[in-house]
Amino acid sequence: MFFRKKKEKEPASYLSPLGTELTNYNVYYLNFREKLQAFAIALVIGGAVSLVFYGNQFLDATGRATKATMYGNIIIFLLVGSLCGFFFLPIRANQCKEKRLKELARQFRGFLESLAVALASGMNMHDSLDSTYKDMVMEFGEDEKITRETAEMILGLRNNLAIEDMMLSLGKRSANKDIENFAIIFNVSYRAGGNIKEIVRRTADIIGEKMEISEEIQTAISSNKIQFTAMMIIPVVLTGMLRGMGSSFNRSFSTPIGIVAVTIAIGIFAGAYVMGQRIMQVVK
Repeated sequence: MFFRKKKEKEPASYLSPLGTELTNYNVYYLNFREKLQAFAIALVIGGAVSLVFYGNQFLDATGRATKATMYGNIIIFLLVGSLCGFFFLPIRANQCKEKRLKELARQFRGFLESLAVALASGMNMHDSLDSTYKDMVMEFGEDEKITRETAEMILGLRNNLAIEDMMLSLGKRSANKDIENFAIIFNVSYRAGGNIKEIVRRTADIIGEKMEISEEIQTAISSNKIQFTAMMIIPVVLTGMLRGMGSSFNRSFSTPIGIVAVTIAIGIFAGAYVMGQRIMQVVK
């Protein structure tokens, strides 16, 4: 009998050349509070939506709710809501990861612009990083990722570590092709005595242009995103309104045919949502 080897969990941090644990931006693991919050939100929303489509089962002959209806509603709410909660946790983790990557790219652009100005003014690399660190603290705050990364580079230089190795460490952990490519080019050029000023400046311009293009695309499709969200909500609202208007409509949801029809409709609904998300996603 063959068993598939379980995929090892990627660590949340890696050791820098200095031996400090620094963030692995390729993964994001929710902490207990984030998990609880995401699960609770999905439980409530998923449970409420499930009641719209599957609620009020076991009605009596007159269409009135019974005790079995009440217990059924509770079970449906908790069961479907819990399933939604468990399915939503990896989705939420991916959302947080993407948000952090976007913020890192934005901050790295500011880092390169500040470093380029410092190098252009004639400072050496150590003094340029010191100046850049002060700029990062003023622009983003002392606790932000790029500020900590800059502080790690400065500390590495003070301990006689190569700045190229510190840059490569950031590039490998960044999960960002632009940062990784910059680190590789920086490593080769710095060792070969290349024009670091021009490399830093040009990389900052390229990242900035890519961010501007991405923002323009996001602005162009923002109205489509609103329409898409409305189209996802409207069927739930209309079904809830129709079910609240009369008992005859409610009874049709309690029949085997009604349950099967609703399930098929939800499957189509979920498929349309997944397809819409893929269409709306901006290619990075």
